[in-house]
This record gives sequence, C-alpha cells and structure tokens, in this order.
Amino acid sequence: MNLNELLIVISVLVSLWSVYNSSLALIGLSWRPSERKSHTGPSFSLLIPARNEGKVLGRLLERLVNQEYDRSKYEVIVVEDGSTDDTLQVCQNFSKMYTTVKCIHLEPASVPNGKSRALNYALSEAKGDIIGVFDADSVPRLDTLAYVAGKFDANPRIGAVQGRLVPINVRESIIARLASLEELFNEYLISGRAKLGFFVPLEGTCSFVRRDVILSLGGWNERSLTEDLDLSLKIASMDYLIAYSPSVISWREVPVSFWGLVKQRLRWYRGHIELAFPVGRMKISWRLIDAGLLIATPIFMALSVANYSLVFLYPSQLHLVVAALVSLASILSFFLSLLISKRHMIETVYVILTAGYINLTIFLNVLSIFMELVGMPKTWVKTERSGKVTIELGKGG
Repeated sequence: MNLNELLIVISVLVSLWSVYNSSLALIGLSWRPSERKSHTGPSFSLLIPARNEGKVLGRLLERLVNQEYDRSKYEVIVVEDGSTDDTLQVCQNFSKMYTTVKCIHLEPASVPNGKSRALNYALSEAKGDIIGVFDADSVPRLDTLAYVAGKFDANPRIGAVQGRLVPINVRESIIARLASLEELFNEYLISGRAKLGFFVPLEGTCSFVRRDVILSLGGWNERSLTEDLDLSLKIASMDYLIAYSPSVISWREVPVSFWGLVKQRLRWYRGHIELAFPVGRMKISWRLIDAGLLIATPIFMALSVANYSLVFLYPSQLHLVVAALVSLASILSFFLSLLISKRHMIETVYVILTAGYINLTIFLNVLSIFMELVGMPKTWVKTERSGKVTIELGKGG
C-alpha cells in the first residue's frame, strides 16, 4: 500500500466515523421519551467537590435544598478542597440554615485528580442508596431527583443515571458560543447512543450511581484525568446499564476564555487516551464497539488531518468517491450544528465559525496524544467559573 492509498483509507475511516456520530446525534436531537417522576423512594447523597467555587456554589446549593423530593431522603455533602476564596464560608452559611447540607474541609494533596480524591472522601461519609455528583457550576432543575428516582426504580439493572447537560452561559463570549456548540453536539450524541441502547458515558456532573456499585469498584480513580469515563467503563464491565435521562436537566458553565478552553479540552482529550479499556468482563456487543469508538475520539480527530491531503492526490474515480464521502460527513455535521444552534438560540454565524474551531480541536487532540506518548506529567486543571448567569427558582425550572 502506497502513501496515497493509505491516506484514502484513513479518510474513509474518519469520514465513516463522523457520519456515524452525526447520525447518532440526529437521533438524539429528536428523542423525547416519556419518563415518570417519583417524589419519594431511594435515598440520595449528593456530593459536590469544590475548590475556589465561591462564585457559583451558592447557586447550586439553592437548587439542591429546594428539590421536589422527600427532604428526609437526601443529604448534600460539600467537600471544600484547599480553597483560597470564600467557598467554605458559603457552604457553612447554607449548613446553618439547612440540616441537609454538610461541609467538609480537606487540605490540598498532590494527586493528579483532586476531584476524585474529594469524591472518595465524601463517599466515606455518604449514607444514601444513590450517590449523586455535581460540579459546583451546575444548576439542576428542581425535579431532578424525582426523575432520577423514577429511573432507578424502573430497572434494577440500571447501575447509574446521567442527566442532560445544557450550557448556561452561551452568550458570555465568542469562545462560550463555540464551546457550547461542541458540547451540545456531544450531548445529543450521548442521547442518540442511549436511544439505541449503546454505550452511555457518565459526564462528571448530574451523574448518579448506586452506592453499592461505586463501593464495589473502590470509588473514583484518583490517577485518571477523566474519572467519569473511567468509572463508566468499569460499570459497563460489571454488566450494569447506564441510563440517560433527557428529563434530568442541569445547566452548567462552558469556558469563556481561549486559554480556559484549551486547558479543559486538553485534559478531556488526554483523559480519553490514557484509559485502560476494561474489556475483560464486557460482553462482545455493539455497545462494546461503540464504547471503543467513543474512547478513540482523539485518534479519529487527529487522523482527520488526512482529509486535507485529498486535494494533493491525483484525481481518480476512487478519489472522487472518497471526496464525496468526506463532503457528506462535513455537510451532515454542518446541518446538525445548524439545528442545534436554532434550538439553543446561538447565532448562525457561529455555526460557520465552527469550521475554524474544528481545526483548533484537531490540533488539541494531536497535542494531547503527543503529551501522553512522551509521558508529560498529568495535572487536573480546574476550569474557572464566572457565575454571572442565574436562573430563578420555579416549578421544575
């Protein structure tokens, strides 16, 4: 096989992967399942790892203490981990007013993933049947626990539930708009996976796991940059289902600055690469293949550079077929971005700008692969929050 043939093979594989993802996202975009609520049922321990989250922690706690669920059936545990702002004070103010809120202070420690360390400590204090995890910038609907309880009650094979994440600060900057389009694409991609019964990953916030399941796995991996995906694979290896609920909605912040975006994405992309995929106990199925395609996202993104080489290849019938496939993948992706932008009121011009943004993500994926190959130190970099956007309390809102 010569170089030209190799580039064509790579372009075909990347384009098929892109069409596959866009098709799943289109399915997810139209999925409207009927889901039931349960206002009492399993008990919950809601864990919030927080470091320098004073701007946003109060916003989250206000939503959690007002959940439309039996107040005797849930607790909120905030683990403040070496903050230099008023995070601990914000938590203590709530704990004085609400007996359901508990504050824990941890001194900083040198581990790659401080979030996992905080979660593991909180897990040792948790009493609930279901362990919920929220990042401090999350803003969940008031009926979140009611819908999650309904999911767990419906099927004992469900080991975890992931809610739908929606950007709350889309209009805060140009970067926020572009990052929102990327994250919403991934969100509908997960929704499509769930609709078809494929692999559903946990996303690190608005995530819920049965307590006995997480304890049997030894908690969260403190050495992994993406502890949520690592946990998802382990749960799947136990033959539990991870359910996705479009009715369980939580808003969250996206990066508003260029460097904030770069740091977050490098951690995410590198976290995919570092995972040791636990296939030993997973049944061979399309769910397993789909999980592999998800984990291999940075590799496919890096290989997409081959598409740019098509213009240099000598025109042939095969070349035209490949070019048509690449064009189909691009058109489908653009059409999907347009639908997402309309649904979430993002100006159309930013859909056009995603062409340049995709090149940035390709570069960051290549860089993340390089960082992993050369063994660069792993550091869990916290994403800065602005806390400028608020949502008023209301029925389910």
